[in-house]
Amino acid sequence: MARAFHASTGIATLVLALGMPVLAHANHISSEFQVNVYTTQAQGNPAVAADADRDFVVVWDSFFQDGSNFGIFGRRYTSAGAAVGGEFQVNTQTVHGQETPAVAVDVDGDFVVVWASNVQDGYGFGVFGQRYSSAGLPQGGEFQINTYTTHDQEFPAVAADADGDFVVVWRSVNPSGPDQDGSSSGVFGQRYSSAGLAQGSEFQVNTYTTLDQTNAAVAADADGDFVVVWQSRGQDGGYDGIFGQRYSSAGLAQGGEFQVNTYTTSDQRLPALAADADGDFVVAWQSFLQDGNSDGVFAQRYSSAGTAIGGEFQVNADSTNTQGSPAIAADVDGDFVVVWQGSESASGVFGRRFTSAGTPLGGDFHVNAYTPHFQGKPTVAAGADGDFVVVWESYYQEGGGGESYGVFGRRYQPSALPLVPTTSPAGGTLLVVFIGLTLARAIRRGAVAP
Repeated sequence: MARAFHASTGIATLVLALGMPVLAHANHISSEFQVNVYTTQAQGNPAVAADADRDFVVVWDSFFQDGSNFGIFGRRYTSAGAAVGGEFQVNTQTVHGQETPAVAVDVDGDFVVVWASNVQDGYGFGVFGQRYSSAGLPQGGEFQINTYTTHDQEFPAVAADADGDFVVVWRSVNPSGPDQDGSSSGVFGQRYSSAGLAQGSEFQVNTYTTLDQTNAAVAADADGDFVVVWQSRGQDGGYDGIFGQRYSSAGLAQGGEFQVNTYTTSDQRLPALAADADGDFVVAWQSFLQDGNSDGVFAQRYSSAGTAIGGEFQVNADSTNTQGSPAIAADVDGDFVVVWQGSESASGVFGRRFTSAGTPLGGDFHVNAYTPHFQGKPTVAAGADGDFVVVWESYYQEGGGGESYGVFGRRYQPSALPLVPTTSPAGGTLLVVFIGLTLARAIRRGAVAP
């Protein structure tokens, strides 16, 4: 048997281990909740970001809500999960489609939303943005991010530092000929000050330009140093592989681009990225057949200097069927959570937590309570102390006349009650596990004396 005692502050976990598994739990503090109010047609492709106090904002694209094809909408929430006002329209331009939003928040709660807009820059898709104060008030008007406008610039990602300076990255592609980087799709970026002023010109991220470089993700530390990762075809000697490039806060490349995945058989795709306040970062991705059964989720940790810490590791504990489309979030201390779209013993959205040292905190947990039909495309954001929120799209869950997809979320507070290891140590000994980072947080909050 195993007994676990939890202090109310979540400082220590006492586990009496007699060689049997200890069951993990997810420490969710809310039922799943519906984000979108407007339920006609499809609401999907969500993104979420949180500030240091765990207030968060969710954005998504919604079909025909703005009167013309897809538009971008958002909703703000307090750290307690209470909606702040109703959903709001982000895009001013409504002609044609505005799709696939991303969002970043600084420590004070000011945020920026970016998206792809069709024909608005004069030629195919372009990348646009809108800044907001922590009160949800637009700061200036929507603005065009890409300078190069030939063919499509799409699928943007965005990251902000503590002060609100931000960087946007995207894919630039010419479906019918040489692309902006000279060969098919490439990854480009643009830096901005917290006031929304472009810092320098747009820049090419990928050095290797043969075939496709796509599915870019970006993360920044508190000081504005940032890293970009992407998927590159044929570069690792297999098919798709994961590559990255580090930058200083001034936008200067730090070293050359580097290969993330060690396992190169078949496909490694769809990278996700998170960084802590000091710039240590974690990359997660989807890898085909590496876990022995279809797709699985793998990850690699790095120091702020770009040095790989340990080897790549499997994230999903259950390898049954397919696990893919990962998202990742880290707190200021580097503890992180990975979520993914899976079809394990039940389909839907799953997650797993890790310490900053890469140690799993429990096994996989199932996020969505509603399980009919499809739940996928998860995204996750964490507050400074590790509390996090997961958001995803769900098919036909809305009810009441809702059609197609809707956006749902669930909040977690593991900082209040740390998970214990999935399996107890062999030998039946008494194990006392002190979670040092939780103790430090409790001291900072005044919950206990140092």
